[in-house]
Amino acid sequence: MDDISGDDRVMATAHSIIRSLDSNNARDMLRILSSFDDRFSRFTLSPPANGSDQQERNAPPLPASANSVVEVEEKSLQESLDLIQQWKRPSESSCRTFIWPDKPDLSKSYLNAVDFLQEFVKNPSPAVDSSTLDSAQNALQIAMLRLEDELQNLMETYGKPIDPDSLKETTGDNGDEEGDTNGGDKDGLMESNAERGRVDKNVKSMSIELFPCEIVTILGNIATRMVSNGYQAQCRRVYVCNRKGALEENLQRLGFEKLSVQDVQTMPWELMENEIINWIYIIELAVRVLLRNEKELCKSVFGDRLILIEDIFAEFAGGSITQLLNFGEAIASAETSPEKLFKLLDMYEALSESLSVIDDLFARGSGVDIRAEATAILSRIGDAAKRTFSAFENAVQRETSRNPVPGGAVHPLTRYVMNYIRFFSEYTETLDYLLKDRDDAQSRDQKSRSEGSCKGPLSLLTLNILELLEKNLDTKSRLYKDPSLKLLFLMNNLHYMVQKSRIAEVRKLIGDDWIKKHSGKLLFYHTDYRRTAWTKVLSYLVDEGISVSSGSMNAATRNLIKERFKNFNTAFEEIVKTQSSWIVSDSQLCAELQISITGMILPAYRNFLARFQKHLDAVKYRERYVKYTPEEVEDYINSLFSGSSGSMNRRKG
Repeated sequence: MDDISGDDRVMATAHSIIRSLDSNNARDMLRILSSFDDRFSRFTLSPPANGSDQQERNAPPLPASANSVVEVEEKSLQESLDLIQQWKRPSESSCRTFIWPDKPDLSKSYLNAVDFLQEFVKNPSPAVDSSTLDSAQNALQIAMLRLEDELQNLMETYGKPIDPDSLKETTGDNGDEEGDTNGGDKDGLMESNAERGRVDKNVKSMSIELFPCEIVTILGNIATRMVSNGYQAQCRRVYVCNRKGALEENLQRLGFEKLSVQDVQTMPWELMENEIINWIYIIELAVRVLLRNEKELCKSVFGDRLILIEDIFAEFAGGSITQLLNFGEAIASAETSPEKLFKLLDMYEALSESLSVIDDLFARGSGVDIRAEATAILSRIGDAAKRTFSAFENAVQRETSRNPVPGGAVHPLTRYVMNYIRFFSEYTETLDYLLKDRDDAQSRDQKSRSEGSCKGPLSLLTLNILELLEKNLDTKSRLYKDPSLKLLFLMNNLHYMVQKSRIAEVRKLIGDDWIKKHSGKLLFYHTDYRRTAWTKVLSYLVDEGISVSSGSMNAATRNLIKERFKNFNTAFEEIVKTQSSWIVSDSQLCAELQISITGMILPAYRNFLARFQKHLDAVKYRERYVKYTPEEVEDYINSLFSGSSGSMNRRKG
């Protein structure tokens, strides 16, 4: 088509268009076109022979040089036909090369030829014979096949797979702190977002280049011609096939592995936790990054054809979304156990947040089914979380171990429950939503409102869990035969509960009233422990029955003093030996107890020693009775609750 200029082709096309109009519209069109190019002012309209409308419609607008315009049109047609025939589809031609993107001049001429033929076929001149029209239509079919091959080649050659490492770098570093819901006492923070699989907000909004910009423009140009010429199905097939494969490959690059329901449900929980973390990471990236950018690409290629865009997108993206959702359904239908709650909640929150994006991406057409499927899976995951929460409540109530914890230390159940509460307090909003329909939560809510407070479902159920824990601990305390050790056990556990309750999120959940009430209960245990454990020791340091007059005493009084010192030593040594093996792991509580005991015993011992030890100076084997200095007594008290066997060797200095 090098023998005919672009201007001549424009004039010929305009001539064809004007010729198809009636006289009034033709005049208006000529007037408009003449304002842009004065060559159109040389066009003339032939008047109808007898004034009839039919003759007016049949009378074409002719330029002043009508023959030259017709010649231009015929020449444009022939050169368009020649160009299309020259560049048949590679599979049917000896020419195995492609036009795009390396032949810009040829590609422009080729699209112009397609446009010319399309207009020629749609608005043929009355003078065009059927043979010529058939040739143009055949050429258009050849061109569409060529464009189909070009489209496929461009998409296969220039599609860009994602770089998973670049995405992972932006999700943040994994922290070292982990929560412990299996009886440990790691008081670090909850898992970081990265550890839970959550994607950084910056990543969620990032744009990725699936094709170079210039290729996207070419894809749009080709798609426009194919769709407008009735080859929408072929164009759609090529596009869907390519993007479906690319999306599946990108998901694999992110680490997504297709697992059957049986694979999921038979996998050990330790491995499943990692799979869930990976799933959360993938579904957030898939929905908010991959699919969002795929949708934008689809819009760029297919323009304003909204229904077509929605159907194409749903067709190639729906399968991948369904595979991701199937994993969620498999997890939701797996056997319930308390340790699974937090991963279920992570899945629920990730899918819930992604659901609004899914609704937007699959807003119309066949995408509606995908939205419904995602909503249903979200509901099933929520139901699984509710069942798991109930399993935790039952576990607290039914834990019936009959072995007392050595030394009256904090029971593993207490650590487990309080850390569990601490962890699920991070999900208060989600759990409040999921648990709002529980009958017991509703009844407790009504009671709470009647009492003038307003607590959410999770808060009310947490208070119930704490009550169950207290009852269980009270039962376990009866396993100790020593009343003092029983009280120390209750004190240890309640102190642990109160301390954990002061963590900000837990405090919001259970309220200050609970903390205040149980701090008072803790003080009661403390006082009761001192009375039960140390009253007997203290009873030997009173002067009841000891009479000293004029600085002298009789033998009976001296023997009574000796007996008091001896009994004190025996009782003190016994309690030190016993309670040194008891355990108070919290340093603050341990110090408070030691200070309290010291304040109870040491002043009385000093006073008794000051008043009566001089009366034993002349007594044989005095050291058998006055065995300890006040400093030594204090040192022994400060050795209590270390969890080691107490030693009563004399301490010097």
